[in-house]
Amino acid sequence: MLEREWVSIRDPEDQHRRYTFDVSFLLSSYVCIYGGGCEGVHPGVQDPAIGCCVHGAYLNDDDDPSALQDLLAQRLDPSTMQFHAAALADGALTEDEDGEVLTRVVDGGCIFANRTGFAGGIGCALHHLAVADGQHHATYKPTVCWQVPLHRTIEELTANDGGTLEVHTIAAYERGHWGDGGADFGWWCLDDDVAFVGRDPVYRTMEVELRSMVGDAVYEELADHLDGRRRQRSRVRFLPLA
Repeated sequence: MLEREWVSIRDPEDQHRRYTFDVSFLLSSYVCIYGGGCEGVHPGVQDPAIGCCVHGAYLNDDDDPSALQDLLAQRLDPSTMQFHAAALADGALTEDEDGEVLTRVVDGGCIFANRTGFAGGIGCALHHLAVADGQHHATYKPTVCWQVPLHRTIEELTANDGGTLEVHTIAAYERGHWGDGGADFGWWCLDDDVAFVGRDPVYRTMEVELRSMVGDAVYEELADHLDGRRRQRSRVRFLPLA
């Protein structure tokens, strides 16, 4: 059974790096419907304003914990972040049992997630701050937060010349990517047609994110290919032709 279509692009700036894209998803009309139909991953149980931010956000090697701390101390305040006082008192970050750093969970959601009824606006305080500053939200948010609904896996293979070939796979963020907890979600937007209502395809609506993930040269080649696919599709005519 066919499920996905993929395309691979070699990085013109590094012949030992290859990107494989889930073009079925990138050509889709998916759009985040937070605040416009998002039920949260545990509908009827959680505050919908938490959305998918129930576990806290794990920081990766590209994230700077001190930058988050600076935003908390210098840019955010109780009028823009509901749990600002709690974050100042006990920290906005914590570690799991394996020593991995993530944002703290407070009352069932990420400490940066403002809840329903908060005067400063529901949703991520970091997202709101970026918008207020005229910045893309990826500027301030942890990497995993701005990448979703995209997911990246990196695999090292042996290249034809005997060196290491780094293969990055960019695909839809499915339940399994969340680990064991994903299977327990009562709702996940990528499973529901209600989230596939965007006017433009994902590779265009998430251009900033994709450029950050793969670089400008690879993105341009990907976009040129997918633009061509869309033009070709628009020329297809189905019967009856009258």
